[in-house]
Amino acid sequence: MASSHSIHTEQSTREMIEILLFSLGGAEVFGLNVFKIREVTELMPVTQVPGQQGAMNGVISLRGQVMPVVNLGEAIGMSTGLPNKKLIISEFASRSVAFEVFSVDKIIRVPWSDVQPPQRFERQEGYVFGTVMLQGGALVSLVDIESVCQRVLPEGEEGKVNTGFEIASKAPVFFVDDSVVARRKIGEVLDTMGLDHAHAVNGVEAEAKLLQLAERADEAHRSLRDEVSLILVDEEMPVMDGCTLTRKLKSDPRFKNIPFVMYSSLTSEENARRGIEAGVNVYVKKFDSASLSRAIGELLTHA
Repeated sequence: MASSHSIHTEQSTREMIEILLFSLGGAEVFGLNVFKIREVTELMPVTQVPGQQGAMNGVISLRGQVMPVVNLGEAIGMSTGLPNKKLIISEFASRSVAFEVFSVDKIIRVPWSDVQPPQRFERQEGYVFGTVMLQGGALVSLVDIESVCQRVLPEGEEGKVNTGFEIASKAPVFFVDDSVVARRKIGEVLDTMGLDHAHAVNGVEAEAKLLQLAERADEAHRSLRDEVSLILVDEEMPVMDGCTLTRKLKSDPRFKNIPFVMYSSLTSEENARRGIEAGVNVYVKKFDSASLSRAIGELLTHA
């Protein structure tokens, strides 16, 4: 049996995020989750492609792999007009994208609890999923590159929603995701499947709402399954990440029989293992409508 110290250390590691700091040429500091970055390289010649527009600058071939190039400053409305010097090669949700930026700085490591939701009035609303305050007082805006790609590169394959399931439960599906784009996509999948749903925009709000549902079920002497049929959690969220939320809820006996799905762009086996160990039943690639609907349908059919 693992010691309490080793368990605490492992959980602390899970609750940390490593962030690559970079600049778009202005005074503001931006960051990307290191788990989504393959490498950083110098700017290289870009090949133009038919139909490209907006912030997409073309494609590059890197070590035999062709990938789109996105001017990140233009994509989030923060272009300074200065020439970009670096490419951040990102991998997430089984896709590779090269992001042009002005410069890169260093990697920092902070607890997820230090990541705060962005202010609603920020110019990058919809493209920033959280902020972190550095020791010197500088504010780092964490870029939601999935949302960037969904808007700049809409040709990504999402797959067809599976609707052929005989789902008996009439209770809503509850989902939590800090991304406006992701929430819209999840809602579209659930609507197509004919499932009622409710949601929260971060882990703290989700915990509060779900505990309220559990208390309501207790007061009515009903099963929690009458209030919520399935819980869908995003892995990366400010203040409380998806693994932490899942562990907290699963420690409550009332949630023992509620199926959990984790929806993430971090598709490595290590990330999937963390989700499963936290208590989720299925780990699904983000923006893959076919896989998400299949996972939900199978869990609710076999419930």
